Amino acid sequence: MMPERLVFEAFGPYVERQEIDFCPLERAGLFLIHGKTGSGKTTVLDAMAYALFGESSGGLRGDITAMRSDFAADEQDTKVDFIFRINGKKYRFLRTVRTRIKKNGEKELQVSQNAFFLNESGEYEPFFENPGIKNIRQKAEELLGLTYDQFRQVILLPQGRFEQLLVADSAEKEKILVTLFKAEKWQRVTDWLCGQALECRREKDTAEQGIESVLHQYDCETQEELESCAREKRELLVELKKRCEEAEKQAAAAEKAVTGAQTVESMFQEWKQAQEKAAVIRAQEKEIRRLEESCRLAEAAAQLLPLRKETVALQKRWQECDRKAQEAEKTIEDFSGKIEECIEALYGVLYELQEERKEENEKKIRSEVLLGQKERQYQELFSGYIENTAGMLAEALEEGKKCPVCGSIHHPHPAVRAGRIVGQEEVKAAEQDLRKIRKEIAEQEKRLFVLERQEESCKNGLRKLGAESQKGEKSKKGGGDPKKWLERAEEFKTGRNTAVNSRKIFREEAEQAHAAFESAMENFRTACRTQGFETDEEFRAACLPDERLKEQKERIQSYAIDRKITEENERTLAERLHGVERLDIEQMQKEWEQKAREKQKADAEFAKIKAEEDLLLKAEGIIKKKAGELKKITEKYVELDQFSRILRGSNGVGLQRYVLGVMLSAITQEANRLLQKVHDGRYQLCRSIESSGRTRKAGLDLEVFDAYSGEKRNVKSLSGGEKFLVALALSLGLSAVVQAQSGGIHIDALFIDEGFGSLDPASIENALDVLASVRGGSKLIGIISHVQMLQENIETTIEVCKNRTGSTLAVTC
Repeated sequence: MMPERLVFEAFGPYVERQEIDFCPLERAGLFLIHGKTGSGKTTVLDAMAYALFGESSGGLRGDITAMRSDFAADEQDTKVDFIFRINGKKYRFLRTVRTRIKKNGEKELQVSQNAFFLNESGEYEPFFENPGIKNIRQKAEELLGLTYDQFRQVILLPQGRFEQLLVADSAEKEKILVTLFKAEKWQRVTDWLCGQALECRREKDTAEQGIESVLHQYDCETQEELESCAREKRELLVELKKRCEEAEKQAAAAEKAVTGAQTVESMFQEWKQAQEKAAVIRAQEKEIRRLEESCRLAEAAAQLLPLRKETVALQKRWQECDRKAQEAEKTIEDFSGKIEECIEALYGVLYELQEERKEENEKKIRSEVLLGQKERQYQELFSGYIENTAGMLAEALEEGKKCPVCGSIHHPHPAVRAGRIVGQEEVKAAEQDLRKIRKEIAEQEKRLFVLERQEESCKNGLRKLGAESQKGEKSKKGGGDPKKWLERAEEFKTGRNTAVNSRKIFREEAEQAHAAFESAMENFRTACRTQGFETDEEFRAACLPDERLKEQKERIQSYAIDRKITEENERTLAERLHGVERLDIEQMQKEWEQKAREKQKADAEFAKIKAEEDLLLKAEGIIKKKAGELKKITEKYVELDQFSRILRGSNGVGLQRYVLGVMLSAITQEANRLLQKVHDGRYQLCRSIESSGRTRKAGLDLEVFDAYSGEKRNVKSLSGGEKFLVALALSLGLSAVVQAQSGGIHIDALFIDEGFGSLDPASIENALDVLASVRGGSKLIGIISHVQMLQENIETTIEVCKNRTGSTLAVTC
């Protein structure tokens, strides 16, 4: 894992938003986080741990709500946003804490979390639709390949626990190394092989139980005892076979005798049945003669059927023409009625037209009277208006000045105004009334003309329809357009004429068809008498359907064949049984059954012993086969059991512990290379191969070789400073070896919280030399310390500045 960006705010002592860009720190390879005690140096590592796992780097600060800054306002959210990359892919983990004020004024902290990956479009896409605390933690473990505790032992080394990996026992180291090197496969191989050995053991036990089960079925203890029982059964079968053969011969002879007697008895029964059948057939002779006569008459009637069909067809033709003539008569009556309805409607229309013309003429007379009155009124108004106008002009004349009407300058008789003054508007209104009345009279004359034309058209139509009266009559069917009624009447008249013509044609055809029918009927009666049918009823009684006639002929033919065969069979059997004696079949049957039971008993006994022998032989075969299989399974089990014991470490170190021991040797070798720079190479790490008690968990404990004393001793015996330096070399060696393994976890970054305070200046220089030796690789190492000497020797730093309102970060590259 390589960090790229870390952002947090309202987190611990940090109120304002803080951002760390790890790209320049990665280029430097080594950086220092320093500041005053309590300023919040470890909080930087806590931010990464909380973003990934929801817990602090030291594991002692509770959940993320405990890290909310006391200086933050309620509306400010606590946020931790961590971006990192693994194998070239980028991921982002985000956790927030928001304050919600309840209705009762109490404050509630709401925590949310999410995890993202950078997709091909360059956008961060969430892993989950509804992310939970457990989902996010599991996703972090999946991506890093480390649990929270392993993360604190390998990548983020918390304050006071830096040497934990160094002093851990073999069991604890095994858990860490299995995760880092993905060594579970070796344990899976061991488990699989042990499972194979166990399965083989089960197969071996099953095979042994199978052999014992087969032997117990036959009350035998050994295979030899089973074979002896089989030999005894074979000897008994030889004797039983002779008894079965003799019983079979006697039963066969008895069966043959019974069969012969049954054959003779069967022939006597058949002869009796033939005699009975012949009597029945002879009794049917009278009925057969009747059927023959019926068939003769039916064939004679069949010859007359064409003439009969012709007569029936002519009768139907006559009846059909007569029916159509009657239908035409009814159609004529219907059309005549409809024409009368149209005439009645036209009388009603004519009545309405005459009444309307009369009313319209009266309106016109009234309008003409009113017009005369309005004309006289208009003349009076117009004259008064002229007089008034002349009077007004005369009043304006002056002697010696021209008159605007005649041009004279003298005015001896000027006009005088009338008594009532008539205005121009009054004259115009009278003129408008005159125009309106004249227009109404013109419209009334136009309507009278139209009504006269319609009335004349209606009268002409009545004349065409043969109506005598030309005066309209009030009718319920009257009204509407007379043209419509005339058109309907003409249509009905045409239909009536067509029906009259049809009636004439159908009557003529009916007369012709009737004459032809009478002639054909006479011919048919003559032919019937010739064939022997005196009446039509006799003819109809003789007629038979084709199927029935066929059935009667087949029955007659069948009767003749059955009679011939039956009489012949009766005669043959009588000849064959002449002089033959009938035997006592019942007694012979009993003797045969007795012989058959004796044979059946012998066969059953033989079959029983044979079945027992077959089962014994089958059991022998099964035991031989199972014995061979058991031998092979036993050989395989011994081989698998021995090999699985070796891999399991029953007599020493197991396969997984052995492989991890090789990995640990590589780690100590790399750590010893770094320890050459510490105290002139005084200390070297080495594996302890002694067993740890009765559990045999050996091979992963560490010892330190002291070059000064020439002895090995437990790593726990080192002083605090020495233990820190050796643990530093071990952690760097672990990182290098894991990085070199293609299948292992990528440890790109290492963070160390304090521990340098316990070192003297020379040891600090040694530690810096160790760190400098790995600084050039693609690795990032971060150190938290307040030691002044580290600040002087490490150029890339993150300074934590503490004040009364919270801490801030200052990055120097």
